[in-house]
Amino acid sequence: MSSINILILAFLSGLATFFGVYLGDKSNKSTANIAFGTSFAAGIMILISFFELIPEAYHSAGARSLFWVVLGLLAVWLINKILPHIHSIKGIENCEQKCSLKLSYLLAIGLILHDFPEGFAIPSSFTSSSELGLLLVIATFIHNIPEGYVLTVASAKYKSKGFFYKLALFSAVSTLLGATLGVILIHYFSFLNPVFLSIAAGAMIFISIHELIPASLKNGRKLTFLLGTSTSLAVYFGLNLIF
Repeated sequence: MSSINILILAFLSGLATFFGVYLGDKSNKSTANIAFGTSFAAGIMILISFFELIPEAYHSAGARSLFWVVLGLLAVWLINKILPHIHSIKGIENCEQKCSLKLSYLLAIGLILHDFPEGFAIPSSFTSSSELGLLLVIATFIHNIPEGYVLTVASAKYKSKGFFYKLALFSAVSTLLGATLGVILIHYFSFLNPVFLSIAAGAMIFISIHELIPASLKNGRKLTFLLGTSTSLAVYFGLNLIF
């Protein structure tokens, strides 16, 4: 598949955040919905990482690929420590104009940390096989819907609904930028593709464990968490039957 087509698919997968924002804007933002969405998103990305990206990298580079998985995980952990960020506006109420710039900055950094690694993984996956690439694009698309939903949590007191749609566009751009970097690196350093797959897997595993799973469990909805992860398993295996 051509690089242009890969970038288009990556951008479209990022645009799924728009749909999530729309759902969050129109529906009741209950703790059950949030727990289900975040646990589902975490399940999809962990399954893709452990059963697709890491095995593909291991097949090409052997045990060395596990080192790069850990490095990807540690890199995102370090960035999380250095850069202040948030992934929803929960707890930020009555935000007036003076704090809107800071809020935008914190959410933008959070979106980059979520979406950039996913975009980066897409070209590497297509380099391994078209089936793996399409599987990751669809999984990322599905994953971004609850991400957009969670963005709108506690938004009732935030005056501008357009703010969240702008963030959704930023999410798509972040995914596209990650994919663009992946395309460039693969073009010049294609022999390092197992490294890129491993780093992307490590980054997505960290995001799922550090951000998504705690967000799902913090309201004490363990049954909803299990339902979300079970649904992610069903969707993952359903996608594997297709691809």
